Amino acid sequence: MRGHDSIVGTSGLVRAAPEVAERHYGAMTGAGGCEGISFRTDLYEGTAEYYDRFRRPYPADLINDLVIRTGADGTGTLLDLACGTGQVAVALHEQFASICAVDQEPGMIGVLRRKAAALPDAAAWQFVVAAAEEVSVPESSVDLATIGSAFHRLRRDAVAARVLRWLKPGGHLALLWPGSPNIGDAPWQAALQATMQRWQDRPGADERIPASYEADRSARPDLEILRAAGFDVVSRQEFPVTQVWTVAEIAGFVASTSVLSPAALGADAAEFDADLRRALLSCETDGRFRQDTTFACELARRPC
Repeated sequence: MRGHDSIVGTSGLVRAAPEVAERHYGAMTGAGGCEGISFRTDLYEGTAEYYDRFRRPYPADLINDLVIRTGADGTGTLLDLACGTGQVAVALHEQFASICAVDQEPGMIGVLRRKAAALPDAAAWQFVVAAAEEVSVPESSVDLATIGSAFHRLRRDAVAARVLRWLKPGGHLALLWPGSPNIGDAPWQAALQATMQRWQDRPGADERIPASYEADRSARPDLEILRAAGFDVVSRQEFPVTQVWTVAEIAGFVASTSVLSPAALGADAAEFDADLRRALLSCETDGRFRQDTTFACELARRPC
């Protein structure tokens, strides 16, 4: 399968072997028969360095709780879908013997590959450049599948159905959600939200998100999607965190998003950045922005 790293092995993750990818792990086109809202494939093009630098890590308490609830013990297989630059996989890698990271954006995989190469268990990692909806995974081979801050950008029905088959009986799927700086009701957050919305709605802006997305997400919440696919929903755990952002960090975070990245803004990127910084500093002249927020983990299990 040209253009994709791949993984082989029926009892764990072993050497990459592109020539046999379709029989084991690897990229598979034509998901076929799966309904749902589809997103552009270039949503995160050019965002990898911003994503890695400005996305805040998941709290240690969340990661530790997930390890305990799933019984991760240093064996087994972790599959991180829409992995970004590895915020989830890097936090969990010591708890698994094999880690497979999947993302359709080559830049994300490139950054994560460099990070994983510096880890003691670098040989345990494998990488696949492919959409979560189109990757091929052996059935009943995965102990924990994770999707960090991305399930809402996937074809949820298709991914849920596939992950259910890939998990071992009793295996888990975890949806992780971070505390983004634009979520909250502080004056600076209202200014941030208004500025972001104004620029998303500007004349000539690319339509990055399907028009029916919000209505579909509201009508069919994520946990409902998982139940319909056959999962047992275990829990939703929330972890309060206080964060302090600088103007540069907020601007970097926004640059890592699917809707207002420099690639999405094109020639307007510099003007947007200046507008965003002015709006924020009009609220907090010292350039420090406190946020009381919540990170969350929604956990589901394949029935035994």
